Amino acid sequence: MQPIMELRFNREQNRMERLTFIRRYSKWVKSVPNEVWSRQQASLINSFLSSSKNFQLDRKEYLAMKSRSKAVTIRTSKHIEVNRDGNQP
Repeated sequence: MQPIMELRFNREQNRMERLTFIRRYSKWVKSVPNEVWSRQQASLINSFLSSSKNFQLDRKEYLAMKSRSKAVTIRTSKHIEVNRDGNQP
């Protein structure tokens, strides 16, 4: 049981870190000229497109992987909710 709660804690910490980054980045975007941040965005998008060419899964395999991951997440979420209520899984 402990690993599930530990995983949930790490997800929450990750979520908070991401929100902090988004707030800081949006503040930065508002404070610099459009030319500066749009150049940076273009560079980021280009790097995503470049690395996607090296991605080993095709579209069908990727979507199947995402579907399996979502199913596991849903089962894990239900398992945690039951345990919070004090019922046995």
